[in-house]
Amino acid sequence: MENFQLDLRALKKNLLPEFMKSIPAMIHTHKEHLRKNEDFHTFLNGFVEQYEKVLEKFLRGIVHAVFLEEDRFESFLKQGEQKAFSSGIHFLRHQRIPHQALACFTTSISESVLFEVKKATINEPLVIQLFMLDRWNRISHRAVTGFLSGFSSQQFKDLKEISIRDPLTNLYNRRYFYDCLEEELTKARRLKLPLTLVMFDINNFKCINDELGHHAGDEILQQIAELSKRLKLFSGFRFGGDEFVYLLPGITEDEAYILIEKLESQLIVWNESISLAYGAIELLADACENIDYYLQLADERMYTNKRARSENKSFI
Repeated sequence: MENFQLDLRALKKNLLPEFMKSIPAMIHTHKEHLRKNEDFHTFLNGFVEQYEKVLEKFLRGIVHAVFLEEDRFESFLKQGEQKAFSSGIHFLRHQRIPHQALACFTTSISESVLFEVKKATINEPLVIQLFMLDRWNRISHRAVTGFLSGFSSQQFKDLKEISIRDPLTNLYNRRYFYDCLEEELTKARRLKLPLTLVMFDINNFKCINDELGHHAGDEILQQIAELSKRLKLFSGFRFGGDEFVYLLPGITEDEAYILIEKLESQLIVWNESISLAYGAIELLADACENIDYYLQLADERMYTNKRARSENKSFI
């Protein structure tokens, strides 16, 4: 083992400068591969400089790692896979590349690196060539595995997020309301806090759509979502059309009405012709089993509010 360590030191002395010099060529060859594929044109024009810096730093770390003792090399492989996993997540967040082109992307990196490694070791004895190729291959395999896992993980999260969001308002959809309910109730019981459900819709929304068009209606729905975010009403759900439901942890019924009135007043400042009808109900321990009953109560209170406003206007 001691002789093997001495051999690694000697190899590092001889090959480290060659590997370091080959890094720009590795990156250049990789970029040339990508230029031949139309899927990467946007990437090369917008993201490539940042990517080059990250890749160069990663390759420099690898150059030193290939000369480590086996136990330390294994440790490096684990760390490298974790970093590559994070890179895969970061990559998907900042640069959209069709998933069908991802294999081409990762294959290009591996082939470009191994091509230069073969050139740098071509005059070395066969046993050294095989040893170096084995180490670079192992790193390449773990890095690519980590990168693809991170990419896939983020893609799964993105798809899940899409499945639970209303595309117009970016609020949660009705289906996700039932998934959140039990979690919010459990949290409220544990912290011994109230949990109130608020339901509201937009008065005369059909007339707005008919007279001003659906674009105007969509703009109102988006404005409600934006105003609720400013008021820190984060557990909001678009139930469909102009109907919204919010879960308000730590808020009593009376406090819920104050909050929703504040939302309405800010909406009126934005457009004085808009008003809301709303109803609130504090959820008790049986809410999960009887949520339809609570939703019906909130709905009844909302329409009582709507009728009262309509009667007041008629009286005036």
